[in-house]
Parts: sequence; C-alpha cells; structure tokens
Amino acid sequence: MHKLKKIFFYFKYNLIRRIRILFNIDQKTLIDGQELVLPPGHLLTLYNYLYPKYDKFLPKLIDNMNANTSIIDIGANVGDTLVRLVASNSKLNYYSIEADEYYFKYLKKNKEKIKLNTQTRIKIIKELVGLNLIGYLSGTSGGTKSLVESSNGLKTKKLDEIILEHNIENIALIKVDVDGYDYNVLLSGMNQIQKYKPVLFFEYMSLNESGYVNLINKLNEIGYKNWAVLNNYGTIIFENKSYVDILNLIKSETKNNVVLDIYCKYTK
Repeated sequence: MHKLKKIFFYFKYNLIRRIRILFNIDQKTLIDGQELVLPPGHLLTLYNYLYPKYDKFLPKLIDNMNANTSIIDIGANVGDTLVRLVASNSKLNYYSIEADEYYFKYLKKNKEKIKLNTQTRIKIIKELVGLNLIGYLSGTSGGTKSLVESSNGLKTKKLDEIILEHNIENIALIKVDVDGYDYNVLLSGMNQIQKYKPVLFFEYMSLNESGYVNLINKLNEIGYKNWAVLNNYGTIIFENKSYVDILNLIKSETKNNVVLDIYCKYTK
C-alpha cells in the first residue's frame, strides 16, 4: 500500500510539474509560515516533502545569535534558505548573494515578501563570487545552476572584496552552496574569515578534491577545529570531529561522487 502511494505521489507531482513548466506557472509554497515564490520546475517542494530534515540545520545554528551580527548566504538561489533563517532569527543582518539572473529575480521577489512581514535588514547582491574564475552558469529547471569555466563570460569577484564593498561587519555565519566551487568561494574570502572567524557551512562536491583539501587545511591552521558533516538531505553523518576526519571522509567518498554539507566552527 505504501509503495502504491509513493508511485501515485510521483506520478501526480511530475504531471503537475510538467504542466507548470509548459504554461510557465510559478509555484507558491509556505516555509515556516512565509510564502515563497518558486520557478515552475523548481524541485524544492519535492525535497521538502520527501526529506523533513532538508535545510533545517542552519536555522538552529543562528537561533541564539546576537542582534546586529551578519549572515552571508552565497548561492542564495530563490531565497529559500533566507526564509528559514529569518524565521529562526529576525534580528540579524542578512546578505544574500546570487549570480544567476533568472534566480536573482525570484530572490528579489521573495525578499520583498519577507520585508512585508518583518523589519529584518536584508540586502541582496548579484555577484559571481570566487577566486580568479571566468565562465557561464548552466543548469536545468530543477533549481540549481553551476559554473562552467570558459575563456569568456562572467568573472568572479573575491568574497573579501564584496564584504568590504558592502561594509559587511560582525560576520557570524557564511553559507555557501555553488555546486562544486564552494572551496574557491571561501578561499577568496580568507582575510575576512580570519578576521571574523564565522561559522562556515558549505557544500562538498568531488569536482576538485584538492581544492577542498587545501581549504580544509587552511581553515584548520587558523583555528577551525569543530567539524560536522551532513548528507545532502539534512541528516547528520557525524559531528564534533577533527579536520582529519573530514579529509579521510572526502578521500573515501570522492570516487562515489557524493554531495555532502560540511559545517565547521572556530575554536579558541
């Protein structure tokens, strides 16, 4: 009976999704009481239904953070993480960065919807963040896009530069989700990371194992000693581990092309 329900759910979901894409009908969904507008084919609604823990880790981290500290969300997409974070703590300053023109339009719409319900300070920034990369963004209707390196196209701007340009101070958390180039984004912000020592939360994809190894070693050197790993659906694999444990996990999982979320915290 359960199997039949699952088959029926997928059939119904995919049918409705195809109709939305065909007629270019936006989705509307509720996240923590806030309405969110999604592109027609975006799969967030499916993820939220299938994986109850999806994107629930970060809101818990900021629940008790002090007012007027800053949160930076890189690869903000349509603003779904922003909605969850604001619902957890509306007293913080939020900076949402998205490079893709299509998703940035939805991020802008959803930012205005949040502002109707809260006085939270939110700034959205359209930039491709990184260290000396050039390329274009490519993806599917599912809800993500990734950088394809090329000799021309968009040029990255260092995270250090963006932070200074927008006068972002008291940084408590940096979240990155840019489909495989997260290590590059964070390496472009090491000066400000070393200054503020924020909590870091980023995605690991095995496109460049050496890049992630380099990042993790650098973070360990400046005092990031508390590490945790989640799968791509929000379930904690292990926590309170050392950077060596993270490196060993990456090496063991690289051949499997897994996607992981990595959390690390500065420890005095």
